[in-house]
Amino acid sequence: MRNNNTFKVWFKVAARSLGGMVAGGMMVMGFMGTVSADVPAPRTVNLWECSLNEGKTMADVYRANSNWLKYVNAEVAGGGISSYVLTPLVGTRATFKYVDSYPSLKAWTAVTELDSPTMAQLDAVLDETATCASNTLHRSIAS
Repeated sequence: MRNNNTFKVWFKVAARSLGGMVAGGMMVMGFMGTVSADVPAPRTVNLWECSLNEGKTMADVYRANSNWLKYVNAEVAGGGISSYVLTPLVGTRATFKYVDSYPSLKAWTAVTELDSPTMAQLDAVLDETATCASNTLHRSIAS
């Protein structure tokens, strides 16, 4: 016959351990909730791989990108769009990257839907300045 005392001891230890795990889990969840409140919302990032066109300079790229950025921030509700031009320090110097960061997928979509003579002109200048062979869209989470 099984000893009921052994079961009672095991049950008390298990209950104490489980209670500690639950309390610890609740404390961790509370801590995570506090931390996540301070972490910025994820952003949508569009990464373009580009090469400079014949007769153009990186100064042309910066100027064209700056004009594009000013316009899209003025046209998209809430703005908050940022853009960076990445140039290699080491490796193939024939390429560079545009990194466009949007506060949301909705903001990125709004930019892709901008249809105006000004946007067409800005896109034409960007195309004259550089050839961008590919792009990828990412979710960016601060850490």
